[in-house]
Amino acid sequence: MPIRRTGKFLTVLVASSLFAGSVWYLVEHFQWREAFTYLLRTDFVKLIGMVWAVHFAYICVRTWRWRTVVKHANPDVGFFDLYWITAVVVSLAIVTPGQLGETLKIELLKRRGLLGRLPGLGGFAVERILDVLVIAGMGIVGLVFGSGLSERYPGMETGAVFLFVVALIAFYMVLRFDPGGRASHWLAWMRTGSGSPITWMKMAVLTLLSWTLIGVGWQVALHSIGVHISIFEILWLISLVVLGTLLSFIPGGLGVAEVLTVQALANMGVAPLAAQAGALILRAYGLMTIFFGLAHLFLWLAIHFLSRSQQHDATS
Repeated sequence: MPIRRTGKFLTVLVASSLFAGSVWYLVEHFQWREAFTYLLRTDFVKLIGMVWAVHFAYICVRTWRWRTVVKHANPDVGFFDLYWITAVVVSLAIVTPGQLGETLKIELLKRRGLLGRLPGLGGFAVERILDVLVIAGMGIVGLVFGSGLSERYPGMETGAVFLFVVALIAFYMVLRFDPGGRASHWLAWMRTGSGSPITWMKMAVLTLLSWTLIGVGWQVALHSIGVHISIFEILWLISLVVLGTLLSFIPGGLGVAEVLTVQALANMGVAPLAAQAGALILRAYGLMTIFFGLAHLFLWLAIHFLSRSQQHDATS
């Protein structure tokens, strides 16, 4: 069996096993009726407004970060050219395995003549590595300051530090590794979209800001059902759930994210029923961001349709 086919088979096998195990846990241990009753106390109109406001700020920061690196390859690209693509693709990427659907923004930019595929891939690689660095850093901070989390999860600090170091090595490999002193043609093209040290510093700051906004969004969602945990515990929860979702390769981490959230909140001292409602409200948070992306998609298509109609009328 070819290596590529074997890798796909193992990925599907692991993802299926994790999904089956998570479903079994949720069926056996989840108090669905009580959790939904707990959840329905929420003022969803107010919550949606607050979540969309935070998510809008998050999309603007992500757009700014993407433009910071894209500008290195194409100085003429505009913020609003990237905003619509980012709002749609980033918001909907949650439904793709490992959130790899976000790579679609590279293809969309290429089709619009704004960026080549290899420079776009270089910029995306830097974005992803910075995300992993921040997620690992959030995990370390949460474990150190999160009210005894490190005692309840021995060995997790070592794992978070290991992930942080691996991401640093990957960052060096993408940006500086040059075997034999001469980069290959495709690698050189990819690095044209990775920016300069000043660009990396700007992107690092924007990455921190973007994940801070996610933390604010999660805290808003949890507060809406009366779950109050510290910001350090929020950071650790985000790190745990996001990494579990990405590594599971299950679209949206369905099942896996809920199990991790319930277990993590319970170990932070949250009552079991409130922890289960917390997992559901965070899933609702994800659905709200998806609807945000869909709304932008329909609006984007409507604007393009009207623009083409006006051009047609002007030429006829």
